[in-house]
Amino acid sequence: MIERAATCLESGGKHLLRIPTKPFRKHRSLHSTFWSHGAGDINLPAWWHAFLQVPSASDPLWGSRTNGLAAQSVASDGIGLGLLHFLYPGQTLAFIRRCVSENATTLRRRRRSRILLQRSRSYTSTADNSSGIQEEQDDAAHEANAQAASNGRVSALESAGAKEADMKAKLNRLLYGAGQSSNTEQMWQIFQELQEAAISLDPGDLAQLFKYLSASSGVRDLRRTRDLLDSVPLSERRAIHYACAISAALKQNDLKSAVAVHREAASQIQGSFGSSIVFKHAVVHSNLVAAFAVWQHYWNNKEIYFGPADIWDGFDALSLSKQMQKATEAVDFAIGRIEATSFDDAATARRFACSLIQRALSVRNADFECSFQVRLLERAQKMQPLTPVFFKAAILQSLSVAKEKQSYSHSAWGLRLYRRLRGKMKIAPDLELLHTVLGRFFAIHDWRGLYMVLEDYRTHHEAIPQSAYRLLISGFAREGYLDTIDQLVREAIDRYGTGDISKYARSLLYACFRRAQVGEAVGVFESLQEKYGYRPDLRAWNILLATYARVGDCDGAMTLFDKLVAAELSPNSSTYGILMGMFAKKSDYEATTMLYERAISEAVKPNTGMLESLVLAQTTNDRLDEANETLEAALTMDLEPRSPRAPYLSGDHSRTRMWNAVLGRYAMTGQLDEVSLLYKRMHKAKIPFDDITYATLIQAFCIKNEHHIARKILIEVMPKAGVRATALHYAILMGSYVTRRDYPAVLDLSKRMLSKGLTPTPGTQNALMRAASKIDEQAQRDQSSTGGTFNADRAEEVLAQTLDSLDPSQLAPLGPTKYSQSSPPDVALHASYFPYMIALHGRQRQFDKVAEIYNKFVATARKFGPDVATSPPVEILSALMVSYTNAGDHNETEKCWRLAFEKSKEIACKAGADTSQPGWVLYKYRFLLALPLTRYMNSLQAMSRVDDIGPLITSVQNAGFQLSTPNWNKYIQILAQEGRALSAFELCERELMDGWPGWEQFGSHRHAKLKIKAKWAPKSWEIGRRFPQYETMVYLAGLYLDAQGMAYGVGKELLKSYERVAPRAVEAVVRMPRFEDEMQERVLRRD
Repeated sequence: MIERAATCLESGGKHLLRIPTKPFRKHRSLHSTFWSHGAGDINLPAWWHAFLQVPSASDPLWGSRTNGLAAQSVASDGIGLGLLHFLYPGQTLAFIRRCVSENATTLRRRRRSRILLQRSRSYTSTADNSSGIQEEQDDAAHEANAQAASNGRVSALESAGAKEADMKAKLNRLLYGAGQSSNTEQMWQIFQELQEAAISLDPGDLAQLFKYLSASSGVRDLRRTRDLLDSVPLSERRAIHYACAISAALKQNDLKSAVAVHREAASQIQGSFGSSIVFKHAVVHSNLVAAFAVWQHYWNNKEIYFGPADIWDGFDALSLSKQMQKATEAVDFAIGRIEATSFDDAATARRFACSLIQRALSVRNADFECSFQVRLLERAQKMQPLTPVFFKAAILQSLSVAKEKQSYSHSAWGLRLYRRLRGKMKIAPDLELLHTVLGRFFAIHDWRGLYMVLEDYRTHHEAIPQSAYRLLISGFAREGYLDTIDQLVREAIDRYGTGDISKYARSLLYACFRRAQVGEAVGVFESLQEKYGYRPDLRAWNILLATYARVGDCDGAMTLFDKLVAAELSPNSSTYGILMGMFAKKSDYEATTMLYERAISEAVKPNTGMLESLVLAQTTNDRLDEANETLEAALTMDLEPRSPRAPYLSGDHSRTRMWNAVLGRYAMTGQLDEVSLLYKRMHKAKIPFDDITYATLIQAFCIKNEHHIARKILIEVMPKAGVRATALHYAILMGSYVTRRDYPAVLDLSKRMLSKGLTPTPGTQNALMRAASKIDEQAQRDQSSTGGTFNADRAEEVLAQTLDSLDPSQLAPLGPTKYSQSSPPDVALHASYFPYMIALHGRQRQFDKVAEIYNKFVATARKFGPDVATSPPVEILSALMVSYTNAGDHNETEKCWRLAFEKSKEIACKAGADTSQPGWVLYKYRFLLALPLTRYMNSLQAMSRVDDIGPLITSVQNAGFQLSTPNWNKYIQILAQEGRALSAFELCERELMDGWPGWEQFGSHRHAKLKIKAKWAPKSWEIGRRFPQYETMVYLAGLYLDAQGMAYGVGKELLKSYERVAPRAVEAVVRMPRFEDEMQERVLRRD
């Protein structure tokens, strides 16, 4: 047994210190002097001497260090053996007691002396004198030898000390010198030499060596880190040692060893020793068993010695989406433990999963995929019913991203969770949650959400905070809810006083502005002093002025402006910007420039709104060169930015809107090359794009018939650019699909728009109505070839749903809309839905339906203003003319025409212009009578009053209005149908042939028909461009064939007269390709 013990002792020491020695045999004979108590003669290794070394009382770490190892604890009998001392005889123990107090040098000297004594020999003699003398001589010689030996030992000690100091100095230079971290090989060699020389390292040096080895990328150094840890006695291992060893193991992807080291550390010391990196590595590699073990140690001891960082540093370094994925895996792990283990272990596993969930949900302002959070909460619900704390954390997390990244998906998901929290769970939300949710509802203009939060404040809390009052009042003002604002203002004043009365008063005025209610705005303005004790300041005057401007009441706005000046208030840039914007929208270039010059003369610094209005007036009057010059000049001008405290001025504070005006004009007029160039100029000038910029690009690609690109901009490009699509973008694309007769695409876009939470507008609903009616018409045509009564059920359903949801709050959006045409916003809101349906049923001769829809219009109009019902918009009058003409009631048609003519004069008149003088019609409204004129011409033709059409056209032109391309084509077609050939050819030559493109552009006749119809289809953006339409060319061709079929002399003279008055028209007719279509068969057929 003793032999085996000695063997274990020897091999164990090699394992601890990794000192290279020759292998020992498992069975060997004991030393011959062992049982004769000559233990000092045994060749013990250096580590054994260190093992027997008694700790020094002066060592602050409880004991001296030999070879970097801690001394063993002293036994109760005072002997520092600590291992197998009961096996030694008493004299041997006494000898060891003497040896353990001496250093290695003393032991070597003692051993040499012992060897010398063994080799000496003793003599005896009876001669007293000689023996005494000899003894004295021997003693002297021995003393001399001893002195020499002592001197040698001193020299050796001095040499050993110098060598030790040199090695330590060299190691220190490597450990602490700059740029020495790559010399780990030298560090390790010096460390081994120090080990062999029984020289210990200071704790700081040892820790530094651990750091260098664990930070290395070499596999050998990483292994040496573990070897270094093994060389340190268990009682001397510190947190830094374990942390470095764990880090080295994880660098080698040896999670098993890292967990083993962590387990040992957890059982030996207190504190944080690499738990974070072990936990992160285990979680990332989905080793939930190891992660659970690390977390258990943390959970059981976190209140004792874990600091704020604890084990979450590594987990927090992961992306938020990755954290959610790993938390979901932890939930699945916990569910498996719950199903397979005891209650205690299941409860611990559940806490483990909940800890990861809470940690992941506590992150704010970090982007993530909503689907990850959805799955995490769904899986967590299966593990156990979640408390409101989790839902609150998820809501705050989603809304923080929505605020930071302006993400609609995160906003929608967070608010959905909020509704779930307050609905199904019946939990009272706290003030922090309510404030965050309120801010989000305010940001996305969700008035229903504002009412929801207001209800929660009143239900679950005694008082509404003042900051919440401010948001609620501003939010409801933006949506135009005047009654609600008035109630909230009274509550806020009663609770918090009149400190914010100026903000509240402006919010009341702003609500009237958003609804375009001038009368209510004037009433509020006049009652501010009496009702709230607030004397209106310049900003309040500007809001009232903006209300007049919004409904296009130029006379009222200018009268109020004069009152403002009389009240000794100085108009600022916002004041002039409002007035200029009003006239620019009416295309009144002269009034806009006059106001701009007046502002400059009064030393008012221009703001971006003034420049936007100036550019808009230039573009709507087709002064595009001037508009481009203004854009370039604005880049270097020091403009006053739009005041963020002036919400009645729509748009951002940049120069983007003025560029959008020019960009939109190029798109509307079909100048797509100019659109591309201006787009590049915007990018070069670093002009940011906004939603209107993208709306213009969508429109440009629609005009170019590249709808797939326009759809891609809407669905892909805008979300990536962080620009939220609005109903305007959908309306543009849906209207374009209607034009190209792709009606299913219109329905698909409408569904997508509603799924995004967007509120339908007149533009989207009109496009949907048109698509629905065409689908109904096609379905009835397919079912019956005999015709029958036309049924527009789908279109009428769309109209009914629209009217049911119609509310003045829909006036609140300030952006541009489609189908608003010439009417002010308060009229266009409801009037835009009816013209199409009236004209549709009028063409089908369903006059009862026409009367029913018109009555609906009157009833709806009375909600917005009684004068609207008695004086319908031009669009309504034009639609009624279709019905009256088909019904043969031409007197009513003429009444509608006269009323439309008078209303058009009111709308199109320039500010302060005399209608008796030429030039009073605003450029924007020069074609305002185009559609009613065409329909009145149809009525005149039906009454055989073709001769009256010429004077009618002259009166329209004398009034300052212009005829559009459809007007001229319609007149020529009527002349051709009535047999007035020479007048038809002459009029076509004079009015339309300047825009004739020539047949060459259509290429092969094989596809010419489709190209011609596409080219000559009437387009709103080409309304001022004159060219003959396909139907006109066919009617002229019929006249030409009639002349050819006449007697030789008459026909020849007639053809010569055609060529004389209309050479280009005749050439176009002669070269027109023939197609097998219904119109050519009907008009050109000669039996």
